[in-house]
Amino acid sequence: MVEFNYDSEVDILTVDRESRRPEDYQESIPVGDYVVDVDEDGRFLGLEVLNASQNLPFTIEELESIESVELEVKDRSGAETVSVDMRYSGNKGKFSLGYESVKA
Repeated sequence: MVEFNYDSEVDILTVDRESRRPEDYQESIPVGDYVVDVDEDGRFLGLEVLNASQNLPFTIEELESIESVELEVKDRSGAETVSVDMRYSGNKGKFSLGYESVKA
């Protein structure tokens, strides 16, 4: 299970692994209007999408109606790719983000 929240007042989508604990957080990696949070080993913990309705192929109404989210994280030779599958209002959508890994 994945925890998620969309705040339409500030237009930010937050997606976190269910197992994320505050003490696990080590660093944030900015990637434009995306912010990836990682633990001390560089493992993915969560993602914030700033200006979500502008940066994702979803309307504010679709983002407000998210029913569930699934995450897939792939490590490819020092680069990570996070894929986010969302269900909203009976529809499905997906977006991905690549970023440079900061593994210790």
